[in-house]
Amino acid sequence: MTANPPDPRGFPESAGAGRDTPEVLLVRLTLAATEAECQQLTALLSADEQERAARRLPDVRRRAVVSRGRLRQLLGRLLNLPPQTVPLATNPHGKPLLGGSITGSLAFNVSHSGDEGLIAVTRQGPVGVDLEIAKPAQDAAWARLMAGTIFSPEELYRWQALPEHQAAAAILDAWVAKEALFKAAGTGIGDRLRQCLLPLDLPLAVLADDCHPRRCGLMPVGLPAADASGREQFGLTLLDLGGRCHAALACRASSAVVTTRSFEDVLGEGLA
Repeated sequence: MTANPPDPRGFPESAGAGRDTPEVLLVRLTLAATEAECQQLTALLSADEQERAARRLPDVRRRAVVSRGRLRQLLGRLLNLPPQTVPLATNPHGKPLLGGSITGSLAFNVSHSGDEGLIAVTRQGPVGVDLEIAKPAQDAAWARLMAGTIFSPEELYRWQALPEHQAAAAILDAWVAKEALFKAAGTGIGDRLRQCLLPLDLPLAVLADDCHPRRCGLMPVGLPAADASGREQFGLTLLDLGGRCHAALACRASSAVVTTRSFEDVLGEGLA
């Protein structure tokens, strides 16, 4: 596939995507920030956002401020709006979305693990993304404790057959995959993790911060509806972002054209 250069606001002009193939911009960012940067980002937040952040412990507060402030900067850049005026709202289950007169113009989802952040944005929503950075404490013993809370009985049976050295990675992959699905649905997880059965061989999309769009196949997964009315179907892929990252992307499609870029690259040097 021949990639076209991204447009000035971060999305590829065209990458062979059709109406049923969403173009997704994945933005990687850090939540590390100096005190001065935190103060500048705090000024971009709404009064409610500032109040919620103020109730948290220092490290959690800093990450909350940086995550929401940089989300506002990113959406402002894509929508050509001052960051502090981006109308952010939430759905009944607490999922952030655009409100006001631009409701539905962009769909987005945010995830972070420690100081690593990931934002997915598309004009063809809904979208869900999740990120976990593997920690030394997440070993085989940790995996055995977690398995029963994440896997369905069928998945648990398959997982128990894996070599011990693969146990923790399989747990993290399943966790981010299911989180991405429920975040795309926007219904919250509740106690439904074990009701979601993942396919045997999820695709793995290898991505890099190089601005080149890549077509990624998405595996169809049925997700139990929040109101028990049936099942919703989403497409799902794991993401290889390098290092100790475990990540996943979910869209209501069978494939997506994904462009991975850094936060600084999207905003452009010198933009606040």
